[in-house]
Amino acid sequence: YGPLLENHPLFPNRINVQFARVLSDRDAQILIWERGAGYTLASGSSSCAASCILVKRGLINGDLTMHMKGGTLKIQIDKNWNIRMTGEVREIARGVLGSELLEDLNKPFEDTSFVN
Repeated sequence: YGPLLENHPLFPNRINVQFARVLSDRDAQILIWERGAGYTLASGSSSCAASCILVKRGLINGDLTMHMKGGTLKIQIDKNWNIRMTGEVREIARGVLGSELLEDLNKPFEDTSFVN
């Protein structure tokens, strides 16, 4: 259902989609479909967002483990909705950046309108 929801006319800019399932009062599982990327093995921001919804709806405790195909994350949500995410880091790919991209990354930002 990820591609159908991502490209639905209600979302002209497309959306990310997460499907969550509660496994216990401290464990949940999500499947992730990212806009423009497709099925994704793991996502920290998706884990945090899905965890907040599950806690807000009273379906799970605010101190939980989120399980994904690519691994697990520990998510802690306090009474003020501050979120702490802890998890393993591991290399999943290697690549080489093209020279044009490296040049662009070394240029100063011309548009600073986003800076306060």
